This record gives sequence, C-alpha cells and structure tokens, in this order.
Amino acid sequence: MNDLVNMERVKSYFQELSELSILEEDGGYTRLAFSDQEKAAHQWLKDKLKKISCTVHQDSVGNVFGRYGSDYEPSLAFGSHLDTVPHGGLFDGALGVIAGLECLTRFSEQRIKTTHPLELICFTGEETNPLGGTFGSRAMAGLLERSDAYEKRLHECSFSWTDVEAARKTKSDFIHFLELHIEQGNVLETVQKKIGVPNAIAGMLRLAVTIHGKAAHAGTTPMTLRQDALIAAADLIKRVNQLALESEGALVATVGEIHAAPNVPSVVPGEVHLIVEIRGIDWSSVQSAGQSVTDWLESRSGNVDVKKLVEKYPCELSNSLQDEITMYCSEHHIPFHQMFSGANHDSNAMSTLCDTGMIFVPSKDGISHHPDEFTSWDDIEIGINTLIGTIYGLCTDGRTH
Repeated sequence: MNDLVNMERVKSYFQELSELSILEEDGGYTRLAFSDQEKAAHQWLKDKLKKISCTVHQDSVGNVFGRYGSDYEPSLAFGSHLDTVPHGGLFDGALGVIAGLECLTRFSEQRIKTTHPLELICFTGEETNPLGGTFGSRAMAGLLERSDAYEKRLHECSFSWTDVEAARKTKSDFIHFLELHIEQGNVLETVQKKIGVPNAIAGMLRLAVTIHGKAAHAGTTPMTLRQDALIAAADLIKRVNQLALESEGALVATVGEIHAAPNVPSVVPGEVHLIVEIRGIDWSSVQSAGQSVTDWLESRSGNVDVKKLVEKYPCELSNSLQDEITMYCSEHHIPFHQMFSGANHDSNAMSTLCDTGMIFVPSKDGISHHPDEFTSWDDIEIGINTLIGTIYGLCTDGRTH
C-alpha cells in the first residue's frame, strides 16, 4: 500500500476541527466533554464518514463508529477522542481520530479488501468530566459502577443508566484495538526516536482529602494558637512529592487541585480540599502509596477526611500488536522506542475487551493539555503511516488469525 497518507487532507481536518472549538485568547482550543463543541465535532466526523464507504453509527452515550466492511463480524478497531481539556492543544485525542478517518478513506479510495471489517471509534468524554475520564470507552467495556450518586450525575449530563447498559460491548465484538496518540511527555524527544511503542498504561488512584482546621482572624490570632488547615495541606503536598521521589521512578504523585476556605486574605484558612493523584505501573505500589498518604494524615491530625475518588487499574498492552508495530517500523527504517504510558487513555478500557496496542509520536518539550502543545507535521505523517501500515498488515495477510 503506497502513499499511505494524504497530508494536505489531514491538515485540513485539523483546521476544520479547530474551527468547531472555542478559540481561547491564549491560543488554546476548548471542546469539553458533552458540550456543544464536542457534539459538533462528532457531527463533523459522521459527515466525513458518510462520504466514504462506511456504515456510521452513534451509540447511546455518544460514541461514534465508522465501519468499513461487514456489519456482522468482529472488527479490527482503532480511534481516540475529540473532546479536550479547557484551553487544550490541537493534537491530543484528535490525532487518533483523524488518523483513523484517513485510514478508512485510503482503504475506501483504493477499494482494498480486508480479512476483517475495520472500525473507527471516536469515544465521548475521554478527558476529565463529571462522569469520570474515559467515560465512553469505560461504558463500552462495562467498567462503570452503578450508584445513586452516579445515576444523578448521569441525569445531569442527559444520560441514564439504561444508556450506559445499551452502550456495552463484548469481547466478541473486536479482534484488536489500536490508538495513535501524541506522547504527552518528552521521552521520545530525549531518546531521539520517531515512534513510541507502549507496553503498558499506568494505573491511577485519586484521593479527595479534606483537612479541617479553625478559621480565625489573621490579625488578632497569635501564630502559636492557630489551627491553619493550609499549613497542614502544605505539609501533605510535600509528603506526597517525597513519596514519589522515594519510589525511584516507580510512581508519580501530584496535588494538582486545591481549594482553601474561606479563601480570604484576612482569615486563617479553616478548611482545605485537595486532590492527591498517584500513578504507576505496579498497582500494589500505587495502593501502598495511597495508604501511606492516609496513614500520614491520620498520624498528624484526626480531623481529616479521605475519600477514594478514582481507581483505574494499570494494564499491559498486547505483545503481538507491539511486534506488528515494531515490524512496520523496522521495515520502513523508522526509529522506535519501547516505553510505557504514564497518561491514561481509552486503550486502557479497550484492553479489557481485546488485544490492544498504542502508537506514540513525539510531543515538543513534552507539552500537552496546553495551547503550546505541538507535534510536527513530519512526525504526524510518520505516526499515521505507522498506524495505517500496521492495520494493513493485520487485515490483509492473515496475521489476525
């Protein structure tokens, strides 16, 4: 299969998607989960898919499917998402969807017969949102947990638990799943490779912590008599950072969200709410670190509440798909690097349904979720060619059997 990618078309796709976003003053793009902008992007994708030889479908939670080939056989699937974080970049998520669209377009243009149907999936709500990140893929994989509180949030987002159940897929629906994504880190730049081949996706634990102190007048309360919740929070932040450093690379840990109350300059903070996030490949290490945070807090103050918010287990990615990707890279003299993904992706949920693989392309300076997010067009072309070439090898010569 020659001339795999039409880069002028790919660039036009990115431009069209950018115009469906809220264009921020800092140069960022905003298409939040379940927003009018994400819905417009999904409609844009459906319109594009209808122009080629694809069956187009959108499920009960908003995931979009474009299928090339039989509607009744398990598919070789690929894709990503079109929602962004606030003030996000151009490529995160969108690259995997546009690459999948280009793949189906090329197969359709060249009328290539495949041993299995090909299916592009655009997942809804991958980024952080009221229903939890990777919402669409977790709904498909049956990984969402029903509760009264969760059903209330579903209703607030115009969904129901019936919608979640109707979106569920099974292991008989897919043969493989592949996701092309920007790296969102600087490993590939550092090792000077063009393609990253992840072997695993890190798990993630989020803890909601509330530290109770005592609000008091900042001018009249002596330092020795204060119960400053923000001071305790500062100690916790340092402890979380130290836990990750002591793991010698096995973990990363972050306090990226913090709210102090009453948040007034003249009042000693009486309460602080913050989120502790811990990620790692070894789940026992993640859990141990989370317990260490809880134990450390309780040893210093009994006036603390800790609640588990998010628990996403790490996953190993398919060895056979890693081999297919590296085979394509070797045959086409593309320098590659085997690594793991510290970021979560829809591939994590899809790995519970079928063999799953990922392909990374470099992110300049490791920047992502930011207006300065950048991947060169040359690297994007290499990434899309690698995806299409891997799919071509899987679906035309019998290696999927």
